[in-house]
Amino acid sequence: MTLKKIAQLGAAAAALVFTTQADAADLYGGYKGGPAAFSAPMWTGFYLGANGGYAWRQTDDQFGYAACAADCPPAGVPWPTFAGIGAEGGFGGGQIGYGWQGVSGMPSLVAGVEADIQGAGISGKAITVPGEPFNNSLDWFGTVRGRLGYAASSALVYVTGGFAYGGLRQYGEDNSKTPTAVYEANGTVTGYVLGGGVEYKFNPSWSLKAEYQYLNFGRNDPGLACSGCTAPATLSADQNTVKDDAFHTVRLGVNYWVRPAYEPLK
Repeated sequence: MTLKKIAQLGAAAAALVFTTQADAADLYGGYKGGPAAFSAPMWTGFYLGANGGYAWRQTDDQFGYAACAADCPPAGVPWPTFAGIGAEGGFGGGQIGYGWQGVSGMPSLVAGVEADIQGAGISGKAITVPGEPFNNSLDWFGTVRGRLGYAASSALVYVTGGFAYGGLRQYGEDNSKTPTAVYEANGTVTGYVLGGGVEYKFNPSWSLKAEYQYLNFGRNDPGLACSGCTAPATLSADQNTVKDDAFHTVRLGVNYWVRPAYEPLK
């Protein structure tokens, strides 16, 4: 293609854009009561979407214990230090929420509420030198949070926090006991969530977000779960390290705004 033809095509495209804009102006301005012109989308309205990400435990020494060099049950058999386990893995799910822009008369201030729920494969496991299995996993989790942010046209920077809940499974054995002591803690746990993120509307109905959340479900000490065992009632009482079940999470998400709003041109 020659430079002359490129120039001709460019001129034609420019003329088409100019003509379209002029026709739009005539359409909206040529009669009384025509619709107002609009600019950037506002952050007001209902939305729902999907997300996925990765999570890992705050600590990696859960259920660890110190070495025993002498007088170790059974029969004085020594064992080395067990460093404990962590947990990590992916998750995915959905969210729904509502936002209000212009809180307290401040045009850039955005407040909202959001709930999400995720299926997860966040787990960790190990077998000690004495042959004791330990594992823990967060199989699912969800949050109900408030959001507060600052909007700059199509971008929103926000902080978030609220209530967290999830399905936690924990298991450990102590084979120095006869019979082997088994410790378990399974079920729904609750706690809190804190975090923040950035969201960007690439058109009035759709937005993308990147978000960090810190989840803390408190300390959940596995209890003795074997019949006829003569052993301490909890894993921490059996000299194992038990810390808060807390997780760092990072995620990417997409939202569809059910009724996108627009800010009238001034």
